[in-house]
Amino acid sequence: MNSRAHELAETELDQVCGGELYMIRLQSLLSQRQMAIQLTTNMLRAMNESTRTIAGNIGK
Repeated sequence: MNSRAHELAETELDQVCGGELYMIRLQSLLSQRQMAIQLTTNMLRAMNESTRTIAGNIGK
């Protein structure tokens, strides 16, 4: 394989690998985002339940 063809093959390989790495990074970021949303949802749910309990106790 001549030098120019070898350079083109390496460039194409870098682009494919780079694209795959980009997709893996994107998937990781989306997973982290989903985890943050879930944690926030759980925290708000717990705060809401606490508020309801407090309001219920005040009414007694």
